Amino acid sequence: MTFELIDLQLLGAKAVEDFHASLRKGQENDRVNIRAAVNQLVGKLEFAYGVAARLAHREPTLEGTHAIWSKMVALCDELGGQLRTLGTDDPVCRASYDRLLDFRNAAERRRGLHA
Repeated sequence: MTFELIDLQLLGAKAVEDFHASLRKGQENDRVNIRAAVNQLVGKLEFAYGVAARLAHREPTLEGTHAIWSKMVALCDELGGQLRTLGTDDPVCRASYDRLLDFRNAAERRRGLHA
């Protein structure tokens, strides 16, 4: 089984879809449910980052590698936007957002290396 750039995009879309589904399952302002949804979202981002790294490792061209990391940066931005919509001051959510930014910064550095 091989992954392609479109698979990275689909992983992101599925992460957002699952995030919204998780939030709908719980009560409004249910802290435990929000934390679980946020943790799940960051876990999926971590998986997507691993897929991006694998794709980049096997990509023979600089342009292709740049495109992979660009897609990962965009995915981080999209998922970060989802977390910002919660508007929560929960420490777990803030820590998860920081973790997401760590992935984004790492992807941005790798994108810059292949520009």
